[in-house]
Amino acid sequence: MADEELEDEEAGSGDYQPTAASGLNKVVKMLIYIALGVAGLILMAVIAYYVAKFAAEQQYKEVASIAVVKPPPPTENFNFQDDFRVNTADQGSTHFIKLKLSLGFDKGNQALSAELADRMPQLRNIINLILSGKTKDQLITIQDQLELREEIKASVNHVLAEGKIREVYFQEFIVN
Repeated sequence: MADEELEDEEAGSGDYQPTAASGLNKVVKMLIYIALGVAGLILMAVIAYYVAKFAAEQQYKEVASIAVVKPPPPTENFNFQDDFRVNTADQGSTHFIKLKLSLGFDKGNQALSAELADRMPQLRNIINLILSGKTKDQLITIQDQLELREEIKASVNHVLAEGKIREVYFQEFIVN
């Protein structure tokens, strides 16, 4: 019988019988993981709150600074009677620009108004040269059109003697 008990003990020693202590360890580990996960979520929520608060304050500061700027005074305008119709510089395909524009300058500058009228053929030539040097792709976005306005303004101001134009206004702008 002693041999049988020995064999039973040896056969039973291969099976692992969990104790209450090992089950408790698994529960504690699981609770620790859950607590760490919850703490991580709370930390992310707090960080997101402060980042959103900071971004909102920055946006408010930008909007407030924009509102402080006074608009420029109205200008007197020199209007070209005819449209500008120019082929673009695109290779391989034919596109054109149809443009109607005005030049804005300080009110009361009659000498500049007279000079603009006298130089109309020269100004039309300058603007036609600028437009014909552009491709369709260079005139698509608003940024491109703003850059074109600045280029026209700089070129026209270069030939004027009685003052400077302040703005170039596109009344019609078509690129086909």
